[in-house]
Amino acid sequence: MKKIISIILIGLAMCVSLWAEAEKAKVITYPAPQSEKVNSLYTVSVNGQKLDVYKALSPEYLGAEYYFCYFDFEGDVEVKVKSRNGFHKLVSYTVTDKNKRAQAGKTLVGEVYPRHIKSKVGLKEVLINADKPFQAIVIRDERSMPLVIFGNPIEKDIPKKDDSNVIYFDKGVHYLDKPLRVSDNKTVYIAGGAVVKGGIFAKGKNITVRGRGILSADNFSRGRIRFAMFDKCENLKVEGVIFKDPVSWTFTLFQCNKVDIDNIKICASRMINDDAIDICNSSNVTIKNTFARAQDDIIAIKGMKWAKPIFKPVENIYIENCIFWTDRANVFRIGYECDAEYFKNIKCKNIYVPYYAAYRKPTEYWSHAIVWLQPTNDMTIENVEIDGLHIRSNGGDMPLLIAQPRIVHCSKTYGNAKGCTIKNVVVDGKKGKFRGEVFIDGRDDVHSIKDITIENAVYFGKKLTPSYKHIFVGKHTENINLFLK
Repeated sequence: MKKIISIILIGLAMCVSLWAEAEKAKVITYPAPQSEKVNSLYTVSVNGQKLDVYKALSPEYLGAEYYFCYFDFEGDVEVKVKSRNGFHKLVSYTVTDKNKRAQAGKTLVGEVYPRHIKSKVGLKEVLINADKPFQAIVIRDERSMPLVIFGNPIEKDIPKKDDSNVIYFDKGVHYLDKPLRVSDNKTVYIAGGAVVKGGIFAKGKNITVRGRGILSADNFSRGRIRFAMFDKCENLKVEGVIFKDPVSWTFTLFQCNKVDIDNIKICASRMINDDAIDICNSSNVTIKNTFARAQDDIIAIKGMKWAKPIFKPVENIYIENCIFWTDRANVFRIGYECDAEYFKNIKCKNIYVPYYAAYRKPTEYWSHAIVWLQPTNDMTIENVEIDGLHIRSNGGDMPLLIAQPRIVHCSKTYGNAKGCTIKNVVVDGKKGKFRGEVFIDGRDDVHSIKDITIENAVYFGKKLTPSYKHIFVGKHTENINLFLK
């Protein structure tokens, strides 16, 4: 009898413990509209609740699409991802011995990125444990049909549907014939489970765009709409929304001031010219906790001729804790279009780069780099700092930094750059051909490159020193300090 009572008490204690754990975690999921959810390689659940999976287009790669899902939570959660094909593959199809072939078939190829996310990769499933908001890429076959998971914080102060200053898109699919025009003091709210097919054109003061839903242009062809355009906005806030399948530049700030961007997700890479975030003639911009994949540049900082007659400067840009993935261009392209008074005070911290473009020589017109400083039109790029740059090498090469004035189709003269610091760089993954070279070159005494520092760079576990051979420093340069101890 005592034994039976003991067993019952243990069982009750376990139930209480499980109940307490469940009480600590709060999870909100959003069923996808029937027309939008897809049957993918993956089945995903969070704390036992199934998550619907969406697709974004990536025609450059096998399958021509990749997948994402999202939920809100607080407390401790476990995300379980199962793959129909498993997270393993044969190392070689030439293995004939049955036992060796069986062992070869157990070689894991699954991976979760960024690497600091707590995860466990098995032959058939991946487990992710989290107690705070996160964004994670589940990789099975590199860029071919990966899964991106967005674990959001729970929303606070959700706008009311009947508020006259709120444009509210509830769950379901909404089709817009033309871009939604948004003016002073308006809030656009895209609820979880909503998919808005169309674009947004916002102009004015105190505008907010937020929610957990999706703005998509997947039913439009190239150049048909302005996707997410913010023109002369002051006190702009954008939070939580997923921007999917653009047909041109994805998210554009033009002559904006005081911009707060938090936890947005850009699921692009459908076509070239889909720059993830273009910061044009804008100042006092903060971007945090953002995921962005695109074929083209991820952060493109520009001065545009549209700004006539006043070419406003770009200054006080702060970017932190973001995942930036380019398929065919640059992670940071600062310059090229330089119709601005100056670019100044661009600060970035903890940037994760899971993928970058194919290598091109730094001297090529359409070169590629992780960071590209390209001043033109006698403009100065000044005081750029990137602290914490985490690069996952896929075995291909990519320059860490190119800094060189250029004359391009939209400029008449060279520019100059001074004061750029990149520190705490970590490159890991497949070493392959990766060199991470640095290319710095001025043009003349006026159009020069000055005061460039790279410190504490570690490539595949080895700290680089000034003797690193993949460095080119040309003429008309001054105070260049690379890979200091």
